Amino acid sequence: FSITFGPGWLLCSGLVMMLCFTEISSQDCSQLRSWLNKDNLKLLNSKMGSTIPLQCIGHVANFSNNEEIHSHEIQGEDAKAATQEILQQTLHIFRQNHSQMDWGETSIAGFQAGLHQDIEKLGRCLGAEKGNSIRQRVKSYFRRINDYLKDDGYSLCAWEIVQMEVRQCFLLIDQLLKRTGNSGTFTNTIGTGIGGNCSFQRLPVK
Repeated sequence: FSITFGPGWLLCSGLVMMLCFTEISSQDCSQLRSWLNKDNLKLLNSKMGSTIPLQCIGHVANFSNNEEIHSHEIQGEDAKAATQEILQQTLHIFRQNHSQMDWGETSIAGFQAGLHQDIEKLGRCLGAEKGNSIRQRVKSYFRRINDYLKDDGYSLCAWEIVQMEVRQCFLLIDQLLKRTGNSGTFTNTIGTGIGGNCSFQRLPVK
């Protein structure tokens, strides 16, 4: 006794698997805040202090472009696009010369892998690239950070400052995801590059 499966059965099976995958992906996309960037922030926090080292005070930089926009609304899809661009630009930054960073190569590789994984996952939620305007704002902001690192010779203090800045941006990501839903928006003041939160102006010094 044998059972023969025809082309129609194979087609139906493929459709069922596709629907299941789509449903799982949709659930992941609707719960971005529960998983996105958590491990990256945890690793970053474990590798740096809560304050700027005293010897690095002279290296503190302001990455603002002196532009301030009040009551700036970022729609749900733009918030996701901004989040993805922050992660992409952070990955680019951490692929630069990091020989003077107080990180081991294993930690650097793990951080890069975590960023890449989250970028890929978020890309599946976004579909076609969206939010070009907000992406350009993010790129411009990180370009200033990259120039600062280069001009400071990728020094230990420069990396300390950049890590502080990136951590503030990761906290901004949490706000972006928390305040957006299927049709949600949030209002924020943009004054330091991309969101008003990525700034050294209020960070304590040790």
